[in-house]
Amino acid sequence: MAVTILPLIQAQITLYGMSTLMILGNIGNIIIIILFYRRRQNSCAMYLLCAAIVQSATLTFNSVINLYGLNHSDPTVNSLFLCKFRAYITHIWNQTGRYLTVLACIDRYIWTANNAHARLINRPSTSRCLTIILFLFWHIFSIHIAVLVTITNGICSSFGVYYVIYQVYAATFLGLLPPILMSIFGFLAYHNMKKLHLRVRPIGNNGDDNSITHRRDRDLLLMVLTEVVIYVVTAIPYPFIVLEVAVTNYMGVIKSSQRIEIENFLNSIALTLFSITYGSRFYTYFAVSKAFRKDCKTLFIKWKNHVLGRSPINRTPRARQL
Repeated sequence: MAVTILPLIQAQITLYGMSTLMILGNIGNIIIIILFYRRRQNSCAMYLLCAAIVQSATLTFNSVINLYGLNHSDPTVNSLFLCKFRAYITHIWNQTGRYLTVLACIDRYIWTANNAHARLINRPSTSRCLTIILFLFWHIFSIHIAVLVTITNGICSSFGVYYVIYQVYAATFLGLLPPILMSIFGFLAYHNMKKLHLRVRPIGNNGDDNSITHRRDRDLLLMVLTEVVIYVVTAIPYPFIVLEVAVTNYMGVIKSSQRIEIENFLNSIALTLFSITYGSRFYTYFAVSKAFRKDCKTLFIKWKNHVLGRSPINRTPRARQL
């Protein structure tokens, strides 16, 4: 029996917060996927496109299981396969999405660097190759989760020494390393952008088209930097919470029921903050990028005309009568 009101608050956050986040987040991520798929030849857009796909999958999968568990028994404690599968596959999706954002930051840093040889990394073929390598890496590097996570006393989790090792691993590779790398390369990209004074570098006789492309690249940089700020802010509590819980459990500290509920509540809030970053991408991009808002408006008009059965207006000027 609960000794505080925190489990009730946690349940309400899961019910209303996660359901709202799942709906709005998936709507936004679908729009990102549609818009960025058209610009997938841009390496940064490719990273953000793939990140939106895997993070939308994570958001949906976790939200459905959490919402189901509110009024039913947790399905992951009744099936060892589902227990291992959820822990393993969601970890892969989460990590791939996070480090795709890291690659987007590195991509923007290289784009702002005044080095023609370094910008060869911005090629679409390179971005596709790095995305595949990253995805395969996390499949292999995270295999310990599928092996060692198990069900004990009706709880699907890690136990014993592995519990402490996993919490340290999670704090490092989930809570510390991604925001540090994002911050470093995001700051360097911003510094380079200010250093270059955002000047346009026309190529050949196609200066107007290059100017448009350059502005879109700058918008991508702004979108990535804003996402980095949100990720860093929402990721700050996680490593401290999980390390405190892991260390005190390993040391055998006797905890009251009240303290356990507080720790579970704080851990739930930290994970919810992570979920916010998965579902807020579209709204962040929409707020900071004029080009993204223009693309969204064009897409919405196209959908509206399709629903109403309207044909696109022909804006080609008629020949002048002589």
